[in-house]
Amino acid sequence: MNAGFTCPNWDGRLSSEGCIYCPNFARQFTYESFRRVIGAGIEEQVRDQVEYYRNKGAGEKFLVYIAFGTNTYMPVDKLKGIFDSALGHPDVIGLSIGTRPDCLPDEVLDLLGGYVKQGYEIWLEVGQQTMHYHTVEAVKRHHGVAETIRVVEEAHKRGILIVMFLMMGLPYETRSEMIETARLVSAIGVDAVKLYPCLVMKDTRLLQDYNGGKYRPISMTEYAQLMADFLEHLSPHVLVQRISKDCGLDGKVVPEWDTHRFVVGPRVEKILALRGTRQGSKYKLGLSAGELVPLTPPEKTKKKTKKKTVEEMEEVIPI
Repeated sequence: MNAGFTCPNWDGRLSSEGCIYCPNFARQFTYESFRRVIGAGIEEQVRDQVEYYRNKGAGEKFLVYIAFGTNTYMPVDKLKGIFDSALGHPDVIGLSIGTRPDCLPDEVLDLLGGYVKQGYEIWLEVGQQTMHYHTVEAVKRHHGVAETIRVVEEAHKRGILIVMFLMMGLPYETRSEMIETARLVSAIGVDAVKLYPCLVMKDTRLLQDYNGGKYRPISMTEYAQLMADFLEHLSPHVLVQRISKDCGLDGKVVPEWDTHRFVVGPRVEKILALRGTRQGSKYKLGLSAGELVPLTPPEKTKKKTKKKTVEEMEEVIPI
């Protein structure tokens, strides 16, 4: 749903330019079936989409996904009005709220925790994109990694679930760092992840970098291999909600390959099958208790030599 939120990285509080890859709050990243009501009120949007997906056989109960912009960046009393309206439909059982980790103070978490106590399922979709600060800084997000670690802990105290948005192929990030992100989100206990390739969209600063030869987009082969690597190092207890981007791509410039999850998913599954691995196969943090056995190398025989005195050393110095 679209509740008309802005973002502190666009409105001037943190920046007025946004992240280097983000075009206009990402509002084009949605399905055509929703665009006809994207400007309507929340209640009308929910009613329309519930009927649309019910008629498609998608189910009888629904989570409302509040997306576009930073959807907790508003005074708490106004947030409550929006969330109450979204939960007013009798077949809505919870919310999934897209936001940033730096826009979740205790007051907002307490509000959401109150819905959990009422029996609703509440997810926070946290747009972190990477767990490496140098990348966060390079893409101009204007927050750090510490905020996310705090949010996971505080949300779980209130029964709120966390799904982490992560983007592969961001500028200046290595393959090893992307794999380490899988280990890091596992270690801090996120409940789920949504994984995407970095897309170069129209009207973004990343497009300027691409046109200037400063950025090379990830290839299909690289992305599929990387996804297999990522999943191998991701805890088997982390739900994978999405593995690629498959809607609202009319503004995409590169990569030129088809990023639809129904195209990418089978490729990743094939790679894992050929490797004989699966999610969590290589997930490991440090040595196990059984490995705490020092591997002592055999002692080398040292030749004992007598130290020469100054007088002895002087005797061999040629005159």
